[in-house]
Amino acid sequence: MGPLEISILTGYFVLILSVGWLMGRHETSVEDYFVGRRQIPWWAVLGSLVATEVSAATYLAVPAVGFSENLTYLQFGVGSFFARIFVATVFIGAFYKADCLSIYEYLQKRFGQSTQYTASVYFLVTRILASGVRLMIAVTGFSVILNIPFGWSLLLFGSITLGYTFMGGIRSVIWTDCIQGIVFIAAGLAGASWLLNEVGGSAFWQTAAEAGRWELVRWVPEGSGPLGWFNDSQWVVTAILFGFASTVAALGTDQDMAQRLLSSKSARHAKRSLIVSGFIALPVAGLFLFLGVALYVYFQANPDPDFPTKLVDGHEVPDSDKAFSYFMVTAIPAWLKGLLLTGVLAAAMSSLDSAMAALSTSTVRDLLQPLMPRTTSASRWLWTSRAFTVLFAILLMLAAWFLRDGGKFLWLAFKITSLTYGSLLGVFLLGIFSKRGSDRVNLWAMLAGTALSASGLWLIETGALPLAWTWLLLIGTSTTFLIGLIPHSGLSAKELR
Repeated sequence: MGPLEISILTGYFVLILSVGWLMGRHETSVEDYFVGRRQIPWWAVLGSLVATEVSAATYLAVPAVGFSENLTYLQFGVGSFFARIFVATVFIGAFYKADCLSIYEYLQKRFGQSTQYTASVYFLVTRILASGVRLMIAVTGFSVILNIPFGWSLLLFGSITLGYTFMGGIRSVIWTDCIQGIVFIAAGLAGASWLLNEVGGSAFWQTAAEAGRWELVRWVPEGSGPLGWFNDSQWVVTAILFGFASTVAALGTDQDMAQRLLSSKSARHAKRSLIVSGFIALPVAGLFLFLGVALYVYFQANPDPDFPTKLVDGHEVPDSDKAFSYFMVTAIPAWLKGLLLTGVLAAAMSSLDSAMAALSTSTVRDLLQPLMPRTTSASRWLWTSRAFTVLFAILLMLAAWFLRDGGKFLWLAFKITSLTYGSLLGVFLLGIFSKRGSDRVNLWAMLAGTALSASGLWLIETGALPLAWTWLLLIGTSTTFLIGLIPHSGLSAKELR
């Protein structure tokens, strides 16, 4: 790296650490640490939502989809947009009525502690793996760009992010996320503009069209046989359904995403942040898909014998997952390289900080506090929360290390969450939309939903089941919900709204 790139990165580090320290230096209790005393402005919550959703999975993995496939990924965004309206209408009011610091407290008040514990453990496992994938994506890109070992890059990301999250909790997370979101969106715009200018408008559109990169909606599924309509994950119906279900699960049942919504001043502010985010997330995803298409056209016009490759069925093919990272080490202006590299840092840190905070929150609030004496001091709980933040930072880095050879990045992240999101979504829907369900039965319902999803994924991956993996989330949700409908006596969802 040259002096300009180093200056840009150094300035970014100083800015992030300063903002994180300034915003979180007065933490005195777990309510401060977990939800910022519910005093975060709605627009800051909005910025943090967008930053965390975009993350490294969008910054580095979505361009890989545009590079090697087309624009049909945006179909998921259509379902995601409507899912935000659904979560704002159905979930947010119930959580605020129950006065939750962790959304799994709602399940305890609705069903009992067994359901709360089970859901919290599900979240812990899912978030460590899914955020590990996000971190792995960014670290892979960073190590390729700077030609330094994966392990050292991982340690750098983890240490810096832990620094401000450890002291400031969710307040530091939200305010630094706002800056990080601005940084990597600006980097995406700059990169796409530079590429378009390099290849020229007419050549760009023609080359991309000839390669089928402008396909936006897949009206007819690819595949044949009786299950032909169900084994294409990018068919418009499958994609929209999965986008809807996965976003409802992420925003309504995942503490990582829901925690910042619980930090809003009121349910009304939280709903506003959530719905407005839908108008931003889809264009941002489109930007990075467009960037991936631009990368494809650029390397078609400028063939590079050193472009990264991988083995597929015994043949060397371009490694699309490393296309954007490799572009950053080619002959591009220093200012652009510095900005794009800072975007990698921002994407990774926005994924990692909120995961640390949410994992610590759920562990302390859902698993430890119900078992400990109520006389435990606020300061002791605060430092316990910080200790768990350190522990989960280590676990997230270990997960990223072990997942570093996980295949197609974006779809790997989705497949991991689909195994447990279905069960979480099923039990939350049971609590909100029915008066049935019991603490004991819910445990078995969630386990059954996960077992069925995991079995389905194994059959799909081995080729024994011609079904798109995107259906697994709906299978897990419906299994958990239907088993949980076994009659019980308990508090109704209506009483908690």
